[in-house]
Amino acid sequence: MERRSNAVANGVGVFNTATVQSAKGAIITDVEGRELIDFAGGIGVVNAGHCPEPVVAAIREQAGKYLHTSFNVVTYEPYIELCEKLAEILPHGEKTKAMLICTGAEAVENAIKIARQATRDIRDVLYLNKILLQILEF
Repeated sequence: MERRSNAVANGVGVFNTATVQSAKGAIITDVEGRELIDFAGGIGVVNAGHCPEPVVAAIREQAGKYLHTSFNVVTYEPYIELCEKLAEILPHGEKTKAMLICTGAEAVENAIKIARQATRDIRDVLYLNKILLQILEF
């Protein structure tokens, strides 16, 4: 924990002083060999657990092809395929489209851009901003 205190900004919370060495399923093993049940689950772990073999295999396969490209720079098939699947199972309106994003901030930013492009009316964007700010209780 001393190294963490010296290197990591104070804004990052500490909920548990254990340091992970490995994890499998719902069990985390810390550097002292203690096993902990992961009741919190990190991003991307909650639904599948730590290191499920099919997920690890898919990651290895994909890493052998390419790790990440910005979709707005170069198109890649898995992105399109997932958007098509989402549009199929979650239809909305006449022509459903999808967008893959990582954070709530990115979702808000893109909702504003999409509203502006769809309506060409700044009042709609301002109204959306007002709603979002109310949701965030600013």
